Amino acid sequence: MQHGSQRKKSLVACEGTVARLHCGQAIYVTSATYGRTDKKTCSAGRPADQLKNTECFTYAEEVGERCNGKQWCKVKASNYVFGDPCYGTYKYLEVEYICYDFQHFVFCLPTAHEDIFVISAKYGRSDRMTCSVGIPAEQTKNTNCATKAESVCEGKSTCNVLASSSVFGDPCVGTYKYLDVIYLC
Repeated sequence: MQHGSQRKKSLVACEGTVARLHCGQAIYVTSATYGRTDKKTCSAGRPADQLKNTECFTYAEEVGERCNGKQWCKVKASNYVFGDPCYGTYKYLEVEYICYDFQHFVFCLPTAHEDIFVISAKYGRSDRMTCSVGIPAEQTKNTNCATKAESVCEGKSTCNVLASSSVFGDPCVGTYKYLDVIYLC
């Protein structure tokens, strides 16, 4: 499902703070929970009665929904976002994710056996930030170049895509390009 390398990362955000996920190119959340599973995490300055319930958490699917495929995102660790799995307990958001460093990927949930329906796909560059880490500024300044690539992955349940001018043509010579796909599973 990917082309390139990957790195595993994890973070904890105490209740009321903001979790900041960031990667070189794309985030994929593998696990996210909100609640409390031990007495030590996020315990500084908290009364013992707010730390005693260590068997309360909820799966935080919202983190993946907000962050997957992005270079960075923010999610507040709060009852407002995730609900309150344990009233009176001081909670935290725990996230494990993979940073993919590659040109592009397309995936449906691993358990899904549904086909990919491509809404739009373009190869080129439409902004300066996407896929820009370590790339010289002169190779990201042309943000008005793209070619359509709609047939990519259509009707498949998984798909490997090489974002390359040899596959999609070169809509802007000298510009560092990326493949941008919007799809449904």
